[in-house]
Amino acid sequence: MGSCKGLHCDGCKAGGPAGAVIALVVIIALAARAAMPAIVSAVEIIAWTVAAVTGSAVVITGGVLTTKAIRRHRAREALTCRRGQPFIVVQPQNIRLARRPAPGEIEPPPGTPRWPVTGWQPSGWDPRPPDGGEVDEHRHPW
Repeated sequence: MGSCKGLHCDGCKAGGPAGAVIALVVIIALAARAAMPAIVSAVEIIAWTVAAVTGSAVVITGGVLTTKAIRRHRAREALTCRRGQPFIVVQPQNIRLARRPAPGEIEPPPGTPRWPVTGWQPSGWDPRPPDGGEVDEHRHPW
C-alpha cells in the first residue's frame, strides 16, 4: 500500500490525479521549450506579413487620395476665369435646340432590322390578347 501512488489504478486511492497532471505539465513544458524557436519564427513571419500588407494599403490609399486631390484641384482651376484668358458666356438666347424629327422622317441606317423583327414569330402570330384589348392592360400591377 505504501508503494502504490494511484496513478494507473483505482486500487488504494492514495495518490489522486495530481501526479498525472504534474507529469502532463512537465511534458508540455519540455515540448514547448523544444518547439519555441519554431513558434517564434512563425510569429515573426506573421508579424512581417501583416506589416507589409498594412504598409501597402497605406501607400495605395495615399496614392489614390493624392490623385483625387490633384484632379479636383485641376478641375477647379479649369473652371476659374483668369485675366486675359478667353471664355464663353452661354446664355439662353444663344442656345438653339434641335427639332425632334417625325417618326417617318429619318430612315434608319442600312442593315437595321424593323420592329417587330420578322421571321421569329410563328405564322399567324398576333401580339395582342385574344379579346382584342391592349397588351399592357394584362400586365400584373406589380
